[in-house]
Amino acid sequence: MKFMDAILDFFKEKNIKTIFSYPGEQIYPLYKALDENEDVKNIMVRHEQGAAHAADGYARITNYVGVCLATAGPGATNLTTGIATAYKDSSSVLCITGRCQKKYIGENYFQEIPMEFLNFFKGYFVETPDVGYFEKAFNETLNSRKPIHINIPRDVLDIIVNEKTKTENNQNYSKCNLKVENVKRPLLLIGQGIYGKLSYKEITKIGKILEELNIPIVTTFPARGVIDENDDLCLGLVGRRGSETANKALLDADVVYSIGSSLSYNTIVEGIRDKVLNKIISINPNPNNIKELKDTLLNLGIDDKPWIENLKESSYNLGDYSSKIKEIIDSLPNNTIITTDAGNHTVFTCMLKKCSLPKTIISSNSMGTMGFGLPVSIGVKFGCLDYGIGREVVLISGDGGFQMNIQELGVIAENNLKILMVIMKNNKLNVFGEIRNPNFNKIADAYGIDNAYIEDIDEIGENVKSYLKKKKPYLMVVECEDENLPRPFG
Repeated sequence: MKFMDAILDFFKEKNIKTIFSYPGEQIYPLYKALDENEDVKNIMVRHEQGAAHAADGYARITNYVGVCLATAGPGATNLTTGIATAYKDSSSVLCITGRCQKKYIGENYFQEIPMEFLNFFKGYFVETPDVGYFEKAFNETLNSRKPIHINIPRDVLDIIVNEKTKTENNQNYSKCNLKVENVKRPLLLIGQGIYGKLSYKEITKIGKILEELNIPIVTTFPARGVIDENDDLCLGLVGRRGSETANKALLDADVVYSIGSSLSYNTIVEGIRDKVLNKIISINPNPNNIKELKDTLLNLGIDDKPWIENLKESSYNLGDYSSKIKEIIDSLPNNTIITTDAGNHTVFTCMLKKCSLPKTIISSNSMGTMGFGLPVSIGVKFGCLDYGIGREVVLISGDGGFQMNIQELGVIAENNLKILMVIMKNNKLNVFGEIRNPNFNKIADAYGIDNAYIEDIDEIGENVKSYLKKKKPYLMVVECEDENLPRPFG
């Protein structure tokens, strides 16, 4: 068996259902084999950055591994922004790149450059046709929640494989039994590390366990919805764009139990960081199943302390831009998955959407990558289709970010992906300057995607309603006035 055939068997064994790729000379044998197999969908994107972002979105919604594939040289360099985004946001992406034949490496061959720039966390150069490289990389990306790079010389793909090396996927989880005396104001800070290797369905059950603890809870951005934000226990999002209530709770608590949070500056902002860090107890459970997580949480040894009552969040006066975002959100089913790009629309969506389920808002939280939203919505949609996640997928994007990977409309049209794409058109790049926009509706027409141009807020509901009834993509260009963002916390 050739190495590339063994790789396909590996994908099947690991239940990899979809791969996002773009062909090129140095990876073509594997790309072609993928295209001809019946077990894994090979989705050809229109730009390699789109492949990396799509794999990232797939990993985030499924809580499994997303896979992207590209050739050497420009194919690999085009992956860089997407892999960096996955690294910053702790997403399990397996990034596979081709390389020239081993004898030409370092010889100024066509498209030959050093490839270590993709090893943001870790990477492997495949010296021999050993699937053990894939076993190790797969386990590492799943356990670390970081992207792993595999670089394969073209000639290795055709070699007969060595005996497969099995690498055990042993990842211990933390079962804690903490008892801190005289705690009057405990607080739980929940980050996405609480998901561990749980399946999507298991993740949706975490909220019920948290309710049993009866302790006030705040969350990081990617953990929003882990407990229903309408629940009295949930004080909301902490951090720069978090709620005043949640951030004040960090200050007022005498002990903060951080469960699966990296405690980044996005979560604990500069203005309160020194006051908060010294009272945090970090717990990183890494559960393999929901029972392990339940054992960990219910054995924390924290007495019930619902010490926060009658909290009232300060209101925000909505302008034209934010009012239209709110109308979009209000017109959608409550369990809709919203992907965003980077810009004002992300802040307003974050402020105005209450998350009742995990994975409700998927954004580039730590990298702020423009061009993220459209390809990530593709990955999220394929993840929903592959794993039977019955939720609508909606992209809310700005007019600047949408253009950065606008070519991925081709993937949406070709695969008839039911995604609602909303472009908030204010002809501005935040405070950085104006942008001259194309006619987005004509571009949608060119791809054969139904679309609408909206100026009046009253048109939004009827268009969303029409989209929900159909089984195909829809693009809405929403003309809106520029609006200043509220001041961030801290």
